[in-house]
Amino acid sequence: MSISPPSISLPPTPKALLDLIKLEVGPTAMPDSRLALWISLGAYAAAEAGGQLVNGDILPSLVYGLLSAGLLAAVTFGALFLAGARDRFQQTLVALAATGAIIAVVSMVLSLFVAQIFPPPLPAAKLVGFVLFPLVMWKFTVFLWIFRHASLRFIPAFALSAIYIGFMLLILSPLLVRVFNLI
Repeated sequence: MSISPPSISLPPTPKALLDLIKLEVGPTAMPDSRLALWISLGAYAAAEAGGQLVNGDILPSLVYGLLSAGLLAAVTFGALFLAGARDRFQQTLVALAATGAIIAVVSMVLSLFVAQIFPPPLPAAKLVGFVLFPLVMWKFTVFLWIFRHASLRFIPAFALSAIYIGFMLLILSPLLVRVFNLI
């Protein structure tokens, strides 16, 4: 006799989002609507800004959130345009933005948690980076999965995910901090 946990019945969109984060479905499981697109992009921009706000000022964080959402839309459109799959743009962007927002919120909560546990004399920034590295890798994996299932081949999907996430973390974030420190 086996005991199985009760299954939870979720509405279609949250279930599709959960399945997408678990890498069980592709972006076509997400709704194909403008409302879902704007909500997910807004959530992504807000979550990315919130993640930057943990360690930074308000204005650079807001600019980072808006630029990250805009750049995600531009990169997705360009990649799907070149792949000849423009018809999948809306669902793919909804999937990328919604999963990115969830991962960004989890990262923000973990950053706040680590910052509260380790007071300022300890190297909290290095510990946060160490703790959040698996989430960065998970975001890369989810983005790779979504791009791969949106008609891109493996190598372009891998490169696009790595370049986007690397650019956002290693170039745009420090660049905005430096620019706003000069102003």
